Amino acid sequence: MRTQLSTDEKLIIQVNRHWIMLTKPLFLAIFSFIVLAMTFKYQFLASFRDVALGGVVLAPLYFAYKFYERKFDIWAVTNMRVVDESGVFTRNTKDSPLDRINNVTYEQSFVGLFLGFGDVKIQTAAEEGDTAIKFVMRPKELKDAIIEAQKKFREAIKQKDVQPPEPTDGMVECPWCAELIKKKALICRFCRRKIHSESQAKNFAGSSEGEEPVQRIVTGRLRGLGKLLYPYKE
Repeated sequence: MRTQLSTDEKLIIQVNRHWIMLTKPLFLAIFSFIVLAMTFKYQFLASFRDVALGGVVLAPLYFAYKFYERKFDIWAVTNMRVVDESGVFTRNTKDSPLDRINNVTYEQSFVGLFLGFGDVKIQTAAEEGDTAIKFVMRPKELKDAIIEAQKKFREAIKQKDVQPPEPTDGMVECPWCAELIKKKALICRFCRRKIHSESQAKNFAGSSEGEEPVQRIVTGRLRGLGKLLYPYKE
């Protein structure tokens, strides 16, 4: 494949048109040689000798062109898109992103089932519309590869959306509400609670707002009152 893949892009499957596409140019080349041979054997066909000579010269060139046309006419499925690439002396490329593909179907005739070729149709939401692939090799594998790549692509997008964002530079998580705040913040702008040190935050974790500090204050005052009322003598 002549199309360059991106950094995180991986090739899943690549297929060409079936070799049955070469039967017509091959038949023309063989037929030209047969006609030329017959013009030398039968005198009444001598008038067609020049035509046969032209066919003998052009038919192999036509076959060579169709051979390389089939070689460069490919469809590739990656983990991001479906690439339709063609052209012998030029290069034509059409990309169908996986998230823009709505439906994929394939058809195989009796001969196609026997020889292993068929037609694949890709319906997309892009401006170019549908893409029809005629006489392609392994049509079922191509269809299954597109559907499987679509499934994995959507799962990756879903996981990326669910995954929490990484804290940016100069930002930390509030120990109370887990929102991102500045490192030097004294009060969280989301939950309006005071930000303590890491050790204090661990001690306060799991308690309701202001509940544990109030208990500490009350306990301290009761102890001070007890010492006044009942002084301890050594």
